[in-house]
Amino acid sequence: MKLKWNSAAIEDQRAIVAYCKKQFGAIVSIEVRERIRHSAKLLKSHPHLGRVEPMLVGCTSLEYRSLVVDKVTKIVYTVHAEYVYIHLLWDVRRDEEFLPQSLLHRYKDFESEPIWASEPPVEYGKSEDLGE
Repeated sequence: MKLKWNSAAIEDQRAIVAYCKKQFGAIVSIEVRERIRHSAKLLKSHPHLGRVEPMLVGCTSLEYRSLVVDKVTKIVYTVHAEYVYIHLLWDVRRDEEFLPQSLLHRYKDFESEPIWASEPPVEYGKSEDLGE
């Protein structure tokens, strides 16, 4: 299964790593970056590892899941027939009420990307057999 990132999620990762480097040093920032990458790679072989994100149920037609990376970060993603799409990295210390707003902004980008036009997303509650 492939792993695809929203461009803003890539920026989330860069911002988290840059913040850690500034606040805690290069070694910690490298460790944080590797934890994020490792967690994301786990989703390639175990896409349903994360739980359904309760704050995002009904937000769009997609079923959003989240995987906790560490005590302050989680990956918010969706599972599709051929890939896992990472929408954002979320700092769990933020107010959860802002999560749907952040996601809806990125969902517009997800819908408009021409690459996805030939492969419709899996609707909420309808996981497809991934054959793996």
